[in-house]
Amino acid sequence: MKQFLVLAVVALVTVMACSDETKVCDQASATDMRIRFKRDSSGIIRDTTMPAVTLYALNMDSIYRKQAVSSVFLSLSPVADSSRFYLKVDTLNTTTPDTLIFRYTRKPNFISPGCGFSTFFSLDTVISTKHTIQSLIVNQSEITSTLNDTAHITLYFGI
Repeated sequence: MKQFLVLAVVALVTVMACSDETKVCDQASATDMRIRFKRDSSGIIRDTTMPAVTLYALNMDSIYRKQAVSSVFLSLSPVADSSRFYLKVDTLNTTTPDTLIFRYTRKPNFISPGCGFSTFFSLDTVISTKHTIQSLIVNQSEITSTLNDTAHITLYFGI
């Protein structure tokens, strides 16, 4: 009976240690790009929450589907030098969707022997259609972590 109790305690400690390491690795390896939305209303530009954002990587699953958001996080492809996204900020069900294309360079980043590598990105070019997006600004071209509150891109809308 003592051996069973000792084995159960060892198994529980092992599972808890692995789950803690997984959380640390997930946080350390997250390199999503953050995009913030701003709207021009009566000549005053301010942060805004779009009421029904649909966003997905072209030829992939949706990331956001008709959700009210003021910023979004995008995962860039770690195996390609560009990523394309479909973005529709539907205010009255009549807006035409925009396409965003991000071109970047990739750099592997060693985290630890247990966590392995993550990919850092450096934005070279950002291209967007201008259906609902008026303009965009690249605030920070280096994408190395999502742990801070920095928006890498700001999209401006006039709707």
